[in-house]
Amino acid sequence: MVKKERKLLTHIVLIIVSVVVLFPIVWVVSTSLRRDNAAFSTKLFSSRMTLQNYVDLIAPEKNGPRLVSDMDALILMAPPHDNITVEKAKVLFQNDVKRFKSYIEETEKLKKAIDDAISYLNEYFEKNSDKLIKSYVSNLDNIIKELQFPKPSKYLEVAAYELYSRGENLSSIQEVDPYSGQENWEEMIGKKKARLEELNNEKSTIQSTVEPLEKTYRAYQSQYLNLSKTIRSFLVPQLKEYALVLKSGADLLDAAKISNVSAESLPDENTILERFKATLEQIEDIQLNVQQFDDLKDIDQALTDFQNGYNEVMTKWAQATNKDKAPFADFLNTIDVFTTRIASTINETVNLMNKLKKTTERMLQLQAEISKYKSRQAQIDEEINKINTELAKAYELLHDPLLYLKARLAIDQLEKIKTMVANMKLPAQLQLLNIQSKRVFGITTDIANMITDQKKQSKIRKIASKLDWPGTAKDMFTNYELFSQNYEPFVKDLKLYLADVEIQGPKFMPVSKTGVKVRPVAMERLTDTVLSVYRNNVVPNMNVMSRKSSELSDKLNIKELSAALKKLDGAAFRIDQIWQRKPDHYMLKWIMNSVIVSLSVAIIITSVTALAAYPFSRMRFKGRKYGIMSLLLIQMFPAIMYMIAIYTFLSFAGKYIPGFGLSKLSGLIFAYLGGIAYNMYLIKGYYDTIPDSLEEAALIDGATRWQTFVKIVLPLASPILAVIVILTFMGTFNEFVLARIILQDVKQYTYAIGLYTFSTGPFETQWGLFTAAAMIGMVPMVILFLLMQKYIVGGLVKGAVKG
Repeated sequence: MVKKERKLLTHIVLIIVSVVVLFPIVWVVSTSLRRDNAAFSTKLFSSRMTLQNYVDLIAPEKNGPRLVSDMDALILMAPPHDNITVEKAKVLFQNDVKRFKSYIEETEKLKKAIDDAISYLNEYFEKNSDKLIKSYVSNLDNIIKELQFPKPSKYLEVAAYELYSRGENLSSIQEVDPYSGQENWEEMIGKKKARLEELNNEKSTIQSTVEPLEKTYRAYQSQYLNLSKTIRSFLVPQLKEYALVLKSGADLLDAAKISNVSAESLPDENTILERFKATLEQIEDIQLNVQQFDDLKDIDQALTDFQNGYNEVMTKWAQATNKDKAPFADFLNTIDVFTTRIASTINETVNLMNKLKKTTERMLQLQAEISKYKSRQAQIDEEINKINTELAKAYELLHDPLLYLKARLAIDQLEKIKTMVANMKLPAQLQLLNIQSKRVFGITTDIANMITDQKKQSKIRKIASKLDWPGTAKDMFTNYELFSQNYEPFVKDLKLYLADVEIQGPKFMPVSKTGVKVRPVAMERLTDTVLSVYRNNVVPNMNVMSRKSSELSDKLNIKELSAALKKLDGAAFRIDQIWQRKPDHYMLKWIMNSVIVSLSVAIIITSVTALAAYPFSRMRFKGRKYGIMSLLLIQMFPAIMYMIAIYTFLSFAGKYIPGFGLSKLSGLIFAYLGGIAYNMYLIKGYYDTIPDSLEEAALIDGATRWQTFVKIVLPLASPILAVIVILTFMGTFNEFVLARIILQDVKQYTYAIGLYTFSTGPFETQWGLFTAAAMIGMVPMVILFLLMQKYIVGGLVKGAVKG
C-alpha cells in the first residue's frame, strides 16, 4: 500500500497565491455593486448593493434631468431634434411630459414610503423604548465589567497625585490619599517636569534670539555674494585690458633697441617710474586682501598674471639703452596714461574690498554668536531627551496604577450615566441619549488608549461601538426633517412649472422652426429646479438620511427595524436616481468600436501571417534564412517610435480617402497592423512541426499546393491560429497609447480610452461606475476565449491521412 504524502506547505502557498491573485477581482466586483463610491472601504462587501452601475452603463435611464434637456431641445427645435417636423416634435414632447409626470408620481410614492418608514421607526422606538434602553445599559455593564483591573501594590499614591495634578477629582476613591504620594511624585516626575519646563522656556528664548541673528546673517551673506560678484565682474576684465597695455609697453621697449628715430622730447622718466612702482604696490596690497578669500581665487590668478606683466615691463625698462629714441618716448607716454587710468580702478577696487572685508568680519561675528546659541541649544536638546527618557521610564512604572485609577473613575462616571439613561424614553429623549453616548465614547477611548492588551482594548472598543447608534438615529431623524422641508417646495415647483411648460412648449415650436429660438420662462425655471434646486436643497439631507439609515441597520441589527430602514434607504436611492444629473457616455459604442477594431486586426493579421509563414516553412528561396529575422529585428522597435510617421500619413490620407484617417476606426486598424513579423515567426515554427509527408501524399493524389495548404496545413495549424487570434484581439482591445493619439472624437473612442475617461472629469470619484465598466469590458474577451478554446485544445492530428 502506497502512503499518500500530504504536502501541507504546498497547499498553504497555493491558498496564499490564490487569495492574492483573486483579491483584486473580488474587490472590483464588490466595488461595482456598491452604492457608495468609496474606493477603499473598511468593508469589502457593503450592505448597500445595487446593479445600478451596470444599468447606467448598458441601458441608461432617461431620468428627470435628461427629460428636461430633451423637452428644451424639442421646444427650441435644437439638436438632436432639429431635422424633425413640428408635429413629430409635439408628439415626442407629450411623451416626455407624460414620463416626467410619472416620475413626479413615483417620487411622491417614494416619499410616502419614506414617511411610513420614519413613522414606523418612531413607533418602534416608542413601543420598545424599555427594551432598547435595557440593551444600552447592558452594554454599559459589559464595559464596566471589562474595566475591572487588579489593584496594584506599588506607586498607587504617586499615580493618584499625578491624576490630582491634572485636575482629576479622586474623592470617589476613598482608599487612596493623593497627598501622601506628593513627595515621591516630586522625585519621580515633579522635578523633572519643572526642569523640562525651564529648559523648554530657555530653548524658546534662544530660538527667538537666534532667528533675527540668522536673518541678519543671511542678509550679510547675500551682500557678500553680491560684492564678490561685483569685484569679479569689474576687476577681472579691467586687468585683462591692462595686461594688453603692459604687453604693448614691453613691445615698445623692444622696438626702442632697434629704432633709429630720435625723440624730440622726453617726459620725466623718474616721475613716471615712481608712479608706476606705486601702482604695483597698490596691486600687491589688493592681492593680499584677495588671498584672504577662498572664493576669489580667479581674481587672485588675474592679479598674478597682471603682476607678471608688470615685472616683465620693469625688467625691460631697467635694461633699456636707447632712451633717446622715439619708441622709448612712446613707452613713457603710454605708461603715464596707463598709471592715470589704473588709479581709478585701484581706488574702486580698494573701496569694494574694504566693504567686503567689513561684511566678512560682521558675518564671522554673527556666525560665532549663532554658534554659541546653537551649542547651548544642542545641550538643552540633549538634556530634554534625557529627561523625557527618565519620564517615560517613570510613567512605565505608573502605568498600571494610573490605569487602575482611571478605570475606577471611568466606572463611577459610567454608573452615573447608567442611572441617567435608565429612565429615558425614546424617541423623545433620543438627543439626551446621544449626548450620553458621546460621553461614553470619550471615556472608553481614553481608557482603551492606555490598555496594552490589544485583545482587551479591541473588545472594549467593540462594545463601545454598539452604543453610538443614538447619534446615528438622531442624525437620520434630523436630516429627514430637513429633507422633508426642502422636498415639499421642490415637488410643488416641479408641478407648477411643468403644467405651464406643457401648455406653452408646443406653441414655441413653430417659432423655433423658423430660426427664432425663444425659451419659455417656465422651461428655464423647470430646468433650474431639476438641475440646481434638487442638487443644492434636496440631495444633501436626503443622502445623509439614507446613509445613516443603512448605518443604523448595521449597528442595531434588529430584524424588525432592518426592513423599514432598508425600505427607507432604497426609496431615497431611487429618488436620487430619478432626479440626479448623470454624465453622458457611450460605453456600448466604445465596446463595439473595440470589438470591430480588435476583430478586424486579429483576422487580418492572422490571415496575412498564415499565408506569409507558409513559404518560409515549406519553400526554399534566396534570403529565406535571414528574411524573417530581418522582419523580427524591425519589429523589436516599439510602435510609438514611428507614431509621428503614422499620424502624418493618416492626416494626409484622410483628406483624400473617405472614411479613412485620423479619428476613424479604419485609420486605427491600419496603425495596428504592425505585429505581423512576430506572429509569422510563431506560425512558421508551428508549420515546421507538421510532417511534409501529409502534403506530399496529397500532391501525389493530384492536389495543388493551394489545396494542400487550405485543406491540410490550416486545419492542423488551427490551435496556433486560434492563439494568434486571441492574443492579437486582447492586445488590440486593451491598447491605449496609439488609440489615444489617433482618435479625437469621443464617439469613436475604443474601450481602453473610454475606460480612462471614467477616472477623470465627471466620473473621477465614481469608482462603482469605473469598476462596473471594467467588468463589462471583460465580456468580449471572455466570449472570444470560450468560442475558440476548442480550437486550442483540439487534436494536432486532425486532417491526417486515413489509415
